Amino acid sequence: MIIGIDLGTTNSLAGVYRDGGAELIPNSLGEYLTPSVVSFEGSGEVVVGAVARERLVTNPEVTAASFKRFMGSQKVYCLAGREFTPQELSAFVLRQLKQDAERYLGEEVTEAVISVPAYFNNHQRAATLEAGKLAGIHVERLVNEPSAAALASSMMSEEEEQVYLVFDFGGGTLDVSVVDYFNNVIEIVAVSGDNHLGGNDFDAKIAQHFCASHNIEMEQLPPQKQATLRRLAEKAKRELSEQETTFIHMDIEGEDKAVILNSEVLIKSCGALFDRMEKAVRHALRDSGYHVEDISEIILAGGSSKMPVVSYFLQNLLGKKPCTIGSPDEVIALGAGIYAGIKARKEEIRDMLLTDICPFTLGVGVYNPGGSQPNMSPLIERNSVLPISRTGVYTNVEDRQRQIDFKIYQGESFNCAENLCLGAVSIPIAPVGSGQASVNVTFSYDINGILVVDVEDNQSTNKKQVIFRSEGMNLSDKELARKVEELKKYRSDFEGDERDRLLLARGNRLYQELKGINRDRIMRVMREYEYAMSVNDKHAKLVMRQQITAMFDRFEEFLDEY
Repeated sequence: MIIGIDLGTTNSLAGVYRDGGAELIPNSLGEYLTPSVVSFEGSGEVVVGAVARERLVTNPEVTAASFKRFMGSQKVYCLAGREFTPQELSAFVLRQLKQDAERYLGEEVTEAVISVPAYFNNHQRAATLEAGKLAGIHVERLVNEPSAAALASSMMSEEEEQVYLVFDFGGGTLDVSVVDYFNNVIEIVAVSGDNHLGGNDFDAKIAQHFCASHNIEMEQLPPQKQATLRRLAEKAKRELSEQETTFIHMDIEGEDKAVILNSEVLIKSCGALFDRMEKAVRHALRDSGYHVEDISEIILAGGSSKMPVVSYFLQNLLGKKPCTIGSPDEVIALGAGIYAGIKARKEEIRDMLLTDICPFTLGVGVYNPGGSQPNMSPLIERNSVLPISRTGVYTNVEDRQRQIDFKIYQGESFNCAENLCLGAVSIPIAPVGSGQASVNVTFSYDINGILVVDVEDNQSTNKKQVIFRSEGMNLSDKELARKVEELKKYRSDFEGDERDRLLLARGNRLYQELKGINRDRIMRVMREYEYAMSVNDKHAKLVMRQQITAMFDRFEEFLDEY
């Protein structure tokens, strides 16, 4: 069975195509969204999802979130006495989604299609592929998130020809794509975006606004208080999606602090973020060659796009009201599930064609006679349709030069130093005069965004081929097998009811956030529930779970109103 996975910054979810349609796969709690949060317990167990999210407040030192933002980087997380890369943490999330899918589908998941931001570079795409391998999942195909959103939207639309502007705004990334849909072909025309702009940045701005209102330095707050403030900021952001006004209230060193929030405050606090959004939208339209009036629909994808201020911003910028086809939280996973069906050659959709493009220009660094830094010589321009192959011819710059070193760059700057260096390849040449040696450099860029570089000396039989993946992520089979076995040591197959563990984790978090008699009440009901768990009294657990959940809900309301 092939499934589609939306590996998100804030939440992840999976979809599958079967019985003539795409459907989402629920997790062990019966929910479609699995928080992309990983936490470690002293017993050597790894916890993924809603329980781990509760532990962000109670156990921040062994819990990690938003690690997708650092995929392909050298960042490491020190958790439970070990260093983890973002792709290793992502592997735990993917492994959990795979287990949930196998439980729901009743068969083995052999392969997955994973969605990635269109603006992910080669390092980030290679890291995503590695995360799949570490999770024990065969991942042959990555699909750009806006492409998946457009695919799902086209299946839900009755129109046969559309030009979409897909505004994919998730927890950690922004992608803006112009998509042409006609005759069962989804063609990506242009993409733009920002890999470090998402709903998390709105959370941070709200938290900063709270701190600034009370002359507080957030960095000086204890880790648990910082985690609580981030949680309350995210909660306030979600509440502003449904109501005009909300507020944040916290106890800071024994003093009650509160701040009122509304859309006006949010717009003022986040002005710089909206400026970055506008830049991405205008860039995508300019590269596409389309005008605003050519756009049939503005499609919202990603959970953060549900904020009314985002819709207002787009309507004000483009003069057209965005539409929501399906849920922004779910549309990418549904599209990935549909693509999994296409890949599996499902009869009713096997003729659909999904094209993607190169999000960044690819080229080599060439000698700059007027400066010390090399300049960019593009071979594959951004927004070229994939797969693609292009060849350039380069010559030696010095007499009797015996080797040419080619550095491979990704980016839009004329100065190579401002672009991303993917690596280098060298080839020996005949020692001839300046400009007399001739070398062909061919770039082949595939549908997964993996670059193959072939270099050939025209005066000899010297040839080189290099497949460029991210530095530190081109693991050998032996290294990969070792890492897979290391991650397997962290058990994730909880034998009990996940609802039990979530209830206790939530109670632990509320216990830390409340004081006095309310703490005593939480401690008493948690002890009673733990006893019901120990004797496995299912009826008592069911009744108590409903009662305790209602109590915890009232406590949450109390925290909001106090």
